[in-house]
Amino acid sequence: MKNLLKVLLLAIFAIIVFMPANKLPPWLYWSLFFLMFGVLYLFYRYSYWVTEKSIEIEDEIKYSTFCGLVPPMASEDLVRGRLIVTPEEVALYQKSERRGDPSRVKKVWSISIEEIEQISTGKVVGFRKGITFTLAGERDAKFTISQMKKKRDLIIEALGWNED
Repeated sequence: MKNLLKVLLLAIFAIIVFMPANKLPPWLYWSLFFLMFGVLYLFYRYSYWVTEKSIEIEDEIKYSTFCGLVPPMASEDLVRGRLIVTPEEVALYQKSERRGDPSRVKKVWSISIEEIEQISTGKVVGFRKGITFTLAGERDAKFTISQMKKKRDLIIEALGWNED
């Protein structure tokens, strides 16, 4: 499916770029842009989107949100997935790339709640805003999260912390 979406994106892009605009009716030419963005959205959802239902854990999920883990090296891409908070840990789940994998998602990062010393919000990479977990041992974990102002209080509440 992912490869089919890639080929479709490439074909639509080639038509838009290499087909002279005067050879196609204007409504068709401009509707190809909308079609391309629609296929791009489907590719994004198919490649990165993780739902709570697809995560198979025994603990109760107190909070979850889609986010991107900022890697330690600046040259690497974000690790996109679903950040979940359970009574015991904070974990990031990502779609599995393996074909035939029965779980479809895998845990790529986790930390015990006891190891989190502080939470702060602000810019985490470039112009992207997000949340930073300061961990024991002078380590930190940064996540890009959209609508951070709304979600910060929900994350603190899910961790069981009182905001003083």
